[in-house]
Amino acid sequence: MSDRSSNPYNLKTQKEKGYLFEEKPNDYLTAEEFIFFLNKKKILIDRTDNLPRFANNNNIVMAKMKRVGQLGSTPTIYKIPSDFKIEEIIKIQKNNNNTLLGRIILEKKKKKILEIFDSAPNALDYNEEMKDSSKKEKEKLMNKKWKECESKTSIAKKVEEALGVNCNRKLVSSVLSKKRSSQLGKLLKIS
Repeated sequence: MSDRSSNPYNLKTQKEKGYLFEEKPNDYLTAEEFIFFLNKKKILIDRTDNLPRFANNNNIVMAKMKRVGQLGSTPTIYKIPSDFKIEEIIKIQKNNNNTLLGRIILEKKKKKILEIFDSAPNALDYNEEMKDSSKKEKEKLMNKKWKECESKTSIAKKVEEALGVNCNRKLVSSVLSKKRSSQLGKLLKIS
């Protein structure tokens, strides 16, 4: 059984040892106000039960307030983060597939990967053309092939540039093997 007076995140209390804030300071928000504030700033959070962990992981200052009545736990209040901190949290969430925002971005990445792959020319077509070509024509076709065709790495780079988030060739490989497995020969460097 957990101790109701526990303070797992070493939350700030009033200067006098052992006392909690009687009233909420102006630069602090309650859990409901804090979630509304974060959602308004495009940091998607829908549950209050993990809010202290979220605040602790993102170095947001928290404090305890004196609870009204005997029932329930001691309420936690959250200091309003700076605009710089908000931007930092958004950047972290966009690149983390386990957050609400990260899941939305992941779906956008998958769509963009397929869009880039589908619009790229087929590398195998160039190989066929090179079979019956002279040495000079082969060289031109090879250069054209390497310029226009896509590899997993080049697709990942294009997705990064288009969406402004991290993308790697493992994700590209995973998406293509699930959605376009029969067309993987279209890519460069396929054995």
